Amino acid sequence: MRKKDWAFYLFAALFIFAGQFLAHRDLVTGTPPPITQTTLNGEAALKNLGSRPGLIYFWAEWCGVCRSMQNSVTQVGKDHPLATVAIRSGDDAKLESYLREKNLTWPVVNDNGGDIGQRYGVKAVPALFFTDRSGDIVFATAGYTSEWGIRSRLWLASWF
Repeated sequence: MRKKDWAFYLFAALFIFAGQFLAHRDLVTGTPPPITQTTLNGEAALKNLGSRPGLIYFWAEWCGVCRSMQNSVTQVGKDHPLATVAIRSGDDAKLESYLREKNLTWPVVNDNGGDIGQRYGVKAVPALFFTDRSGDIVFATAGYTSEWGIRSRLWLASWF
């Protein structure tokens, strides 16, 4: 491989890692900031977290990457506690219509103003927060994550 090729690939890798660093640097860990809003069904947002490893998933109706993760999140939610927060996705009626259209039965908090996302340090969606048995956030990531990637982090969270 020529020096120019190496330089290009090195620059590309640095650019990608820098972007990942910027997207992840403010994501909270430890005790999750409280979510006082209830889900669209009127339940406490984080009520299911804390008994075993779980997932807090920030997403948006307009996010293409989030749409590509919907099935993975649904499948993981069958086996693990799940809380979801829809950021800047419209009013409750619009959000409920979207959930019906996509056949999603997730517990969803509508964060139309983005305030909850700010408290969690979310700068990009999707963002995932992995909790341990005590409900503390032990891992956080932003961007596409496969079902295998979600499950492996939840498995790791079971060791905390």
